[in-house]
Amino acid sequence: MKILGEFRWKGGAIERRFTGAERKMIGNLANGLAETMALADDPGSYDDAVLRRLLPDAVPGDPDASAEFSAATRERLAASKAEGAGRLVADLQAAPGGVVRLDTTTAVVWLTALGDLRIALAERVGIDNVQKASSPQGLVYAWLTWLQGSLVEALDAA
Repeated sequence: MKILGEFRWKGGAIERRFTGAERKMIGNLANGLAETMALADDPGSYDDAVLRRLLPDAVPGDPDASAEFSAATRERLAASKAEGAGRLVADLQAAPGGVVRLDTTTAVVWLTALGDLRIALAERVGIDNVQKASSPQGLVYAWLTWLQGSLVEALDAA
């Protein structure tokens, strides 16, 4: 797979061209994350490692306080994470020639969603250190880490 360059400011927006393979890979990961978030309120899914990482207990050691906080926030937080993943997919699908153009607000949504994808992937395949990530999934994790860092640097240059 050919990896294209970093995010850059161009014409008042942050942009990057994504290959078809990159768009498909991010789309698959984002759709999987959205599917996982849709299960957030299913009591049978509380043991899911991705949900435990992305929707953690607010008060570890106090199940009652955690349950109360979770009842008030879990659905909304899961919906927000699914929405961010959906935004990645929509932006990539709508990108003419694969070129995604982001304003600063949308770039922050992308940062959050890319972070969620990284966490979900790491939990699913057992990655605990990017330097040890030599499997194909680990290389995708390292690429997502680099991509997120590139977007942070572009935002910082604003």
